[in-house]
Amino acid sequence: MADPEGMFAGGRGRILVFCWLGWVFEFCDLILFAFTKRAIAQELGLELWGAIAWIEGLTLLATALGGFLFGRLADRHGRRPAMVAGLLLFGIGSLATAAAGGFWSLLLARLLTGLGVGGEWGIAHAVVAEHWPERHRDRVHAILQAGSPVAMAIAAALGCFLAPQIGWRLVFVVAAVPALLAMIARQAMPGPARPAALAERLPARALFAAPHRQASVVLLVVLMLHMTGFWCVYAELPAALMALHEVPIAAVGWFQIQVNAVHVVADLAFGWLAVRYGRLLMFVLFCLVFAAGQALLVWQLANITRDFTAFTWAVALLGLGAGTWSCFGALFGTCYPAPLRATAAATFYASARGVQLVVKPALAGALAAGSFAPALWVGVVCALGSAVAIRWLPVRPGGASG
Repeated sequence: MADPEGMFAGGRGRILVFCWLGWVFEFCDLILFAFTKRAIAQELGLELWGAIAWIEGLTLLATALGGFLFGRLADRHGRRPAMVAGLLLFGIGSLATAAAGGFWSLLLARLLTGLGVGGEWGIAHAVVAEHWPERHRDRVHAILQAGSPVAMAIAAALGCFLAPQIGWRLVFVVAAVPALLAMIARQAMPGPARPAALAERLPARALFAAPHRQASVVLLVVLMLHMTGFWCVYAELPAALMALHEVPIAAVGWFQIQVNAVHVVADLAFGWLAVRYGRLLMFVLFCLVFAAGQALLVWQLANITRDFTAFTWAVALLGLGAGTWSCFGALFGTCYPAPLRATAAATFYASARGVQLVVKPALAGALAAGSFAPALWVGVVCALGSAVAIRWLPVRPGGASG
């Protein structure tokens, strides 16, 4: 007899597939810009470390607004309608990116994309928390989070191998196709569009009222640190390798695919290790590995042109440390009740991206000076800061019931 509490029983497998695909395709489009922005800047006559940096920063700010809007929509009117709306808006933004003819049209296109992408991560993890029993959640959150490195690998393949052949515009058209998933969303996700657990309505201000205030502050701080480390290192690395170190685009593509393969393993491993040893302990250990990987990258920067293989191994260590991202979905499921869960997860996760509006232009100045080392040192500080700050989160290390 099938286990009714099994990880993929009762329609849970289909729910996970839809949530996973939605997150993969939306994040792929967001990160695809990092692999194509050099070609976009050249064709549209924009400064890579100037106008393009501002567009990228404003796009990430738009994800913060989208996170709040779609998070509230998901908590008030149901998960499925919010996910469908986000996918459709993301698809429109991706098509508009393909048609952009200058700074303002490109900015508008990326703002639409950012708004659509903003709520996807938080809503998907809220769905996991509501459909899986506690004993399976860490693993399922990890599987869902593993969609991030898969998305980055796909973006690397599209940006580094397909775009040089067909052009960046057609690549964004290809990236928009997954918006069609919105049309089958209602059939792909079993269960009611608005779960019974959402019958109670809680205002957004409850996120910073007792008993959620401390958890909200700590999660927001840790996510801001983590996002800053990610967008300073992962998202800037492809363009920096090509522009500052003259690494061929094909080598950057293969390098990114290999590194993200390691990242997938790290995300999955975190979920299984968290069940056995505790979420917070594993989070701290993975943060230390992430910091060590970036310190090694600084050491290898001068040798990139002579020994790119050694540099790749150093980044693989960084990829292992990036498994920390698998922790956040489970923590939001633990810290917040259903009527606040999507709002908290989507708003905080996307708001942490929005902070990059300040970081991106500032980092652009350092990169324009010709060195990637400042970005890596920012990443080290953010990783160590995350390891310290997470200790103030008011949950049991092994995870409390959601």
